[in-house]
Amino acid sequence: MTSTAEVFDVLIVGGTWNPNGEGVSRTFADALDPKRFAPQMVPYPADYGKQVTYQDSVAAGRRALIEAIEATPNRVVLAGYSQGAAIAGNVAAEIGRGELPHLEVVACALIADPLRPEGACIDADPGGFGIVGQRPVTGVPTYWAAAKGDPITALPAGNPLRLVADLTGYFSMASPLAMLRWGQSLVDVATRRELQRWWSPAHWRTWGGAVAYARGYLLDGRHTDDYIRHGHTRRLAEVINREVVEGAR
Repeated sequence: MTSTAEVFDVLIVGGTWNPNGEGVSRTFADALDPKRFAPQMVPYPADYGKQVTYQDSVAAGRRALIEAIEATPNRVVLAGYSQGAAIAGNVAAEIGRGELPHLEVVACALIADPLRPEGACIDADPGGFGIVGQRPVTGVPTYWAAAKGDPITALPAGNPLRLVADLTGYFSMASPLAMLRWGQSLVDVATRRELQRWWSPAHWRTWGGAVAYARGYLLDGRHTDDYIRHGHTRRLAEVINREVVEGAR
């Protein structure tokens, strides 16, 4: 008599302007064991200022991901790429802290997380940490894939590109009202002293390199193609295939 293996839903949150998961997210999903994992994309705006601000897109993604977890009868693995990794990692952290007690996930897989903690990586440490800052995840087994030179997830502490993340969370030119809201957000960030201290003398060794990291993002595929051509997404899927076992708690 044979028993049916448990199937885990893998809820994947795509990256900015790529909510359907082509490219990086797809290569991760395709490398999962199809007998044990059922990947599905979680729809959300995945925008960064064209019509929806980054912060509003992240908030909508969080709501959509929580609803997707609530809707499935199966146990869940969370996954995300770039903006989607910020969302999936944030939800995993909330669950791990006990802030969403009605939800349970067995693992979390994050690709190019803009909130990756320093040193967290399935491969050799690429250095730096997320461009938005650092968000640890406890209570939920979490695995990070990070490509060397990717400024979104492996940016040195003293790199001035951190200002981009600090100042564009509510960036939008969709309307005069949206532009006014962005301007107010800049004032709020400054008055609440929420700017990352990239200019601190403690980080002087990594002050340079903004142009190289910007080129890596814009032209050299450090945030996109490198995850496929260097096998980061495949190896992350292999970790999930190995570590998420039937009967996992």
